[in-house]
Amino acid sequence: MSNRMFKLALLSVIVCSLAVGVAFAQHEGHGKMEKGEHGKMMGKEVTMKGEILDLYCFMNHPDDGQGPDHAKCAASCINKGLPIGFMSDGEVYLVVGKDHEPVASTVAEYAGKQSVLTGKVLMHHGMKAIELVSIKPAA
Repeated sequence: MSNRMFKLALLSVIVCSLAVGVAFAQHEGHGKMEKGEHGKMMGKEVTMKGEILDLYCFMNHPDDGQGPDHAKCAASCINKGLPIGFMSDGEVYLVVGKDHEPVASTVAEYAGKQSVLTGKVLMHHGMKAIELVSIKPAA
C-alpha cells in the first residue's frame, strides 16, 4: 500500500472513530436527571405556584392571552382540547397527564388564576413539561 493510501485509510478510521465517539457522548446523557429551573431536579416531583394557560391563546395573543381577563376564554379553549400550559416564575411547561390520562377537566377551572400545581418535571429536546399530580387554588 502506498504511503498516501495508508494515510488516507488512517484518516478515514480516525474520522469514523470520532463520529462514533460524538454519537455515543450525545446518547450517554439520555435519561439522566438534569438540574433545571426552580433549583429542582428534572424527573422529581415539584410543587410550583403559577397559572394554567391555554397555549394556543398564550402563543397567538401574547399581550392578552393569559391572566384573569382571559380566564373564561382559556377554560373554553382547554375544554376544546387545545394544549395546556403552566407558567411559573416566567417558565412555561406543557401540562400532561400521568399514564396518558387527559387533564383538561381537572385544570380548566384554574385557567387564568393563580394556583399551586404539583407534578413531575420532564424535559426532552429542550421542551419542558410537567406531569400533573395535583392542583389547587393558591392561598
